[in-house]
Amino acid sequence: MVDPRKQLAEKYSLDNRYANFGETIRKITVNGFRGIEGLEIEMTYPILAISGLNGAGKSTIGQICLSGYKKPDEVEKGYKRYYVRDFFPASAADPNPFKVDANVIFHYETDDKDSPQELTVKRNEKEWSGYKRQPHRKCFYIGFTVYIPKVERKDLSIYRGNSFALTEQRDIPDETKIKVGRILGQQYDKLHFQGIRHGKNKAELGIASRFGANYSENNMGFGEGRNFYMVDLLERAPDNSLFVIEEPETSLHEHAEYELAKYLIDVCNRKHHQIVFTTHSDRMLKAMPSDARLMLLREHNGVSSFEGLSSTRARAMLSLGEKKELIIFVEDDFAALLLTEMIRRIDKSLLNAINIEPVGDTKAVRNAVKLMDKIEKQSLAVRDADKGSSVKEKLYSFPGTMPPEKEVYQNESVKKMISDSFGMDVDNTLKLRDVTDHHGFTKCLAAEASSNSDYFRIVAINCYLDDLGNESFEELVDVVRSSA
Repeated sequence: MVDPRKQLAEKYSLDNRYANFGETIRKITVNGFRGIEGLEIEMTYPILAISGLNGAGKSTIGQICLSGYKKPDEVEKGYKRYYVRDFFPASAADPNPFKVDANVIFHYETDDKDSPQELTVKRNEKEWSGYKRQPHRKCFYIGFTVYIPKVERKDLSIYRGNSFALTEQRDIPDETKIKVGRILGQQYDKLHFQGIRHGKNKAELGIASRFGANYSENNMGFGEGRNFYMVDLLERAPDNSLFVIEEPETSLHEHAEYELAKYLIDVCNRKHHQIVFTTHSDRMLKAMPSDARLMLLREHNGVSSFEGLSSTRARAMLSLGEKKELIIFVEDDFAALLLTEMIRRIDKSLLNAINIEPVGDTKAVRNAVKLMDKIEKQSLAVRDADKGSSVKEKLYSFPGTMPPEKEVYQNESVKKMISDSFGMDVDNTLKLRDVTDHHGFTKCLAAEASSNSDYFRIVAINCYLDDLGNESFEELVDVVRSSA
């Protein structure tokens, strides 16, 4: 089965991007907004999940993206296009939300992948200029005030609840109903919007049917109502729209956060939207590929960006850095266990002075070290063997020539041990199960052996290290010892 994240990445490759996504934003450079200066962000995936500690500048980036397009020639009445001034109002309380020479440089895709369109929106005396040459695209902003529960804002359906008239009904397609239910982990019989009117005032009220009972937005929780609204808007919007969403995980339970992230990937695959969302949810970030994740860090001299990391990982790194002398970054849990066992065999006491932290792919590993350097915390990284070392960047590698899982499960001694202990042929099992991604080797083999994955993994690693011999990784452990 094709991984939808990889399928979406292929559609968004530079060779295919314009044909699928049109004049999407490739890159922005932000100068002079809310303490952000010279921050360049490249959109290497159609979804950009921005994380960071509070006040890092997440919302600023999303809001600036919204000001990158003119409204299409044909839009429904009431559609609003966004300008920079909509999000950065100057006042007596905030006299300088941007510098006098503030500007944003947009790069848009064109039919020539080597020649993106460059356009600068900048401040000229009292006005902003640079909008005229912008491409046309529908833009949607789902902030915290876009969906407020009707009961909280005392909307028409509340304060005129006994006297409003019902007007037209807008049905929700079954496919959308299923998607809403899958995210929230519940089954709906029906979803629709009911038009209501009192005098000249008109509104629309979401209605859900479950287990034979009907209830409106007035009796929905915030998470359910906002999810209903958001999915409906993403599905109804024209293909190739831009969405900026503030913390979509708000008021959702843990499983719903993960399912929502999967849905965003799905809707981008189908409708080719570009989505920018801010989040503090590690579950949503984990569901995204590394190229979709961006962490912002604000310091006294400005804001920096780090690809592939989440805010949760950053917080964990910062706190662990105070407790232990050295943080070592690896790509995944398998690599973390392999390095732990290597160190245990050479210098067990060293484990008390270090923390081994899995952070994602090779890009995330490199950026994790850069982040630690920036905040003056001691760190290094051990990458998969196929990536090699870069001592200057404090990037080292495991023994061998392949990723750790391949090195372990392709080792002849490990294969023989698995055959003798579990009665299983490694190569044949992986081939029959069509498992080509090395990250899935342990899960597949452990399931076939009716064994616990953690136990199976540690048995295989220890067999591999026995065969390898301590001298093969002693130099790597010496690097860790000298750094700690």
